[in-house]
Amino acid sequence: MASFSFPPAFPLVGLPIVAAMVLNGYQSYNVIKARKEAGVKYPTLYVTESEANADPKKMKFNCAQRAHGNTLENIPYVLALFGYLSLFHPKIASILFTHWIIGRFSYTAGYSKGNPSGRMSLLYKTSYLGLAGLFFGAAYVAITQSIPLFL
Repeated sequence: MASFSFPPAFPLVGLPIVAAMVLNGYQSYNVIKARKEAGVKYPTLYVTESEANADPKKMKFNCAQRAHGNTLENIPYVLALFGYLSLFHPKIASILFTHWIIGRFSYTAGYSKGNPSGRMSLLYKTSYLGLAGLFFGAAYVAITQSIPLFL
């Protein structure tokens, strides 16, 4: 029977997981604050484009909501890649995921000001290196760990 043990550095993976929760809280706070300032009632997810163009507060709300929504759309894949890679290389996975999270903070801060082009900071753009590292790291581990199973 095969056994598996966690690498000694595995407890490190808790740090970026906590950071991801902090990111979600930060994004949620931005949305709640912008919703209140713009007077957007629940359950409205976004105001119309014409409303947003006419009222900077409503544009800020839409932008904050979109920043949060974009993260929620992407984080399942990022977490899956992180989780898998962290089983084999927890330090590398934690560094890459943390880099992605820091980029997301920058993305959110810029976007939530109400100017959609503000989301594309250099820091955010470099966070794709973290995502690419998670993807290629997980792919490498999957391939190298699977080859012996076929031999």
